[in-house]
Amino acid sequence: MSSSTLRNLGRQFLTRSRVLRFAFKRRVGLTDRPTLVVYPGHVANGRLRVLARVLEDEGVFDAPHSNSTLRNLWLTFKRYETDEIGGARVSYAGPAGSGEVHSGTDGYLSLDLDAAAIGEADAPWTPVTLRLEKASGYDFAPVEAEGRARVVSGQARFGVISDIDDTIIHTGAFKLLRHWRIVTANSPEARTAFPGVSEFYRALCEGAAGPETNPVFYVSSSPWNLSDIFERFMVLKNIPAGPMFLRSLSSDALGWLLKRHRSHKAVVIDEILAAYLSLPFILIGDSGQKDATVYAEAVARHPGRILAVHIHDVRPVGLPKGEVERELRRIEAAGVPATLGRTLGAAAAQAEAAGFVKAGTHACVLSEIADEANKPERFGRFPQIVQP
Repeated sequence: MSSSTLRNLGRQFLTRSRVLRFAFKRRVGLTDRPTLVVYPGHVANGRLRVLARVLEDEGVFDAPHSNSTLRNLWLTFKRYETDEIGGARVSYAGPAGSGEVHSGTDGYLSLDLDAAAIGEADAPWTPVTLRLEKASGYDFAPVEAEGRARVVSGQARFGVISDIDDTIIHTGAFKLLRHWRIVTANSPEARTAFPGVSEFYRALCEGAAGPETNPVFYVSSSPWNLSDIFERFMVLKNIPAGPMFLRSLSSDALGWLLKRHRSHKAVVIDEILAAYLSLPFILIGDSGQKDATVYAEAVARHPGRILAVHIHDVRPVGLPKGEVERELRRIEAAGVPATLGRTLGAAAAQAEAAGFVKAGTHACVLSEIADEANKPERFGRFPQIVQP
C-alpha cells in the first residue's frame, strides 16, 4: 500500500472519528466552549496569508506553569487530543480588507488576501483581527483574537530560516524516551533555550530598519499544537518572532509519528525562497533531524541563494563522524560556508567575519554561553557545553 493511500485512509479515519466524538460529547453534555487560535502569518508576493484554527477550549493554552509531572502529562494529552470544530464562521478585518471564512473539518481556516494596500510603513508586522461568530452545536459569545502577519522591510539584506526543536529550544526530540519530561513540558517556563541563541538571532535580525529588519522564518516538524508554547517561549527568552511553518497532525499524523521530516522542511524552504526572490538566506538547524541533508539539498536546488548553513550539534559526545559531516562537506563544496558546533559560537564568528552581524556579536554570544554555563541552576540535561 502506497504512502499516499495510507495518508488518505488516515485522514478519512480522523474525519470520521471527529464526527463520532462530537456527536457523543454533545449527547452527554461534555462539549467545551469554542476558542480561536491564530498563528503568525506573512505577507509576500502581494498576498497576506494567515492560518488559524477553531477548537474546543480545554484549558490547555492558558494553563499556568506547573512542575507536576502528572499534570503536565495530562495537559500534553489534551494538547494533542484536540477537539476541532468544523464549519465555524469567522470574520476578519485589517489593512488587507474584511470578510468571512469557515473552518474545515479539521478546524483550520486560512486567509489568503490581496495585500496591495500593505506597504513599507506596515513593516515589520501588520495586524488582522479575527472573530469567531458562530459554530453549529455551540452556544457562546463571539470570541475575538488578534493575529499579525510579517511584512519584510525593503532594507532587509537577507532572511533566516531556522528549525526550532533542538536548534533554539532544548527538547530532546531526537531522544524522546530519554527526554520525555522535556518533550511533555506544557509551558515555556519549563523549557530552556540553548545558550547564545537569543544574542545571535537578535544580531542576525537587526538592520537599517531596526531590530526586525531581516526576517526569520521558523520551519519545524513539530505540530501546530505546540505553536503557543513556541511563541510565548520566544517572548520570554527575547528571541525574535517570525512566521511559523509547522505540521498538521490532522493531515499527516503518520508522517509525524514516523519522523518523516525531510519532505515538510524541503517544501516549506522552497516556498519561502520563492516568496522572497530578492533575499538570500541563512539556514540554521541541528544534527538530530536530517537538517544537514535538507539544507544541502536546498543549496543544490537554489544556487546563489544560501549565504551560510549552521548546524547545532546535539549528538552524544564521542560519536564518530558520519552523515552530518558528509552533508556539510557537500554544502562547502558548493561554495557555501557551514559550521557545526555544540554552541552557536562558530556560527557567530562566521557571521561577523562575513559582515552579516555587527562587530562584537561573536564576543556577546560567547559571553551569553559562558553566563549560562556558570549558572548553578542551569538546565543540567544539556549536552555538554563546549567552547568553540
